Amino acid sequence: MRRWLYAGGTRQDRLRDPDQVVAALKVAPGDRVADIGSGVGHFTLRLADAVAPGGVVYAVDADRSGLDDLRRAAVQRGLVTLRPVPVDRDRLILPESVDLLFVSATYHHLADQVGYFSAARSFLRPHGRLAILESRGEGLLARWLGRHATPPRRIREQMRRAGFALITKHDLVHGYWFGVFGVRP
Repeated sequence: MRRWLYAGGTRQDRLRDPDQVVAALKVAPGDRVADIGSGVGHFTLRLADAVAPGGVVYAVDADRSGLDDLRRAAVQRGLVTLRPVPVDRDRLILPESVDLLFVSATYHHLADQVGYFSAARSFLRPHGRLAILESRGEGLLARWLGRHATPPRRIREQMRRAGFALITKHDLVHGYWFGVFGVRP
């Protein structure tokens, strides 16, 4: 499809090279990570492997049956670092503070991004980061189907209002904006 028609990025684009995305996050053994909107765990399982040994990845999702499936997948792979956390869609609850909040293709599902991430700051450890991987919604077709995308300018502005500052951005996934934020001093 021509880029001017649809440059928003497809699900396949986002899932094409998850190892490259996880590598860019620079998680280390012993880190604590929350994957917000973990879904089937495409990134979650890789993150759980990256924080081993001694770390933990909280799979955060409103879909309890999906979390059960994810728990079974972790057991099958021998991952002991994954912890499912069922939540309501409008508020983040974690059992402890984390080094990284990771949000992939979930940002647009949150009704009040500024309020959600303002409150989520309390779950970040000192020097903790927030990483957002979201379809850009560029091109004519993407604008028409735009409910599954967020323009990067809007993300940056909303995160500024939520108390975050952009640290870095990556151009790794076609059609997706990938930014990493820190808490503003």
